[in-house]
Amino acid sequence: MEKADSSRRASKNQPNALPVLAILAKDVGSLAINEKQVFSPILKRWHPLAAGLAVATLHSCYGNELKQFISGITELTPDAVQVLRAADQLEKDLVQIAVEDSVESDDGGKAIIREMPPYEAEGAIANLVKIWIKTRIDRLKEWVDRNLQQEVCIHYLFFCYQLMIFIDTITHNNCCG
Repeated sequence: MEKADSSRRASKNQPNALPVLAILAKDVGSLAINEKQVFSPILKRWHPLAAGLAVATLHSCYGNELKQFISGITELTPDAVQVLRAADQLEKDLVQIAVEDSVESDDGGKAIIREMPPYEAEGAIANLVKIWIKTRIDRLKEWVDRNLQQEVCIHYLFFCYQLMIFIDTITHNNCCG
């Protein structure tokens, strides 16, 4: 897993580079497919759910990294969305492999699936969207309040100006008239 392709790695010089966890998700998915095709047929001699156990382990390892990433996210960014979408797709792929591998087991693979707690990437995206919307609404409210205060000030200044003209007119008419 440490062999993430450095040409796909995020870089300041590359404007559309993938975030490292999105790359890792794709690499873990490729590793899981390779495990299913190459190693699991051999390992099934010793354990009937070899591919299921392998993908459950991969799911857990990636999940640990994802939890740390999610706990550090404070706002919705394109990188965060890419990572969360990649995680969601990886989870679907890993669960599919686990289900296919355990279809003939007594419980239909339920035990393996229970060992794969959901990443809840879609929920994380939804929470980030809520935070983003709330932030924008708060900024809009501040802008509206500031504009209303400015408008009140302008009306007050205009009233004062008209009052000064009126007073000047009265004073000028009484003094000179």
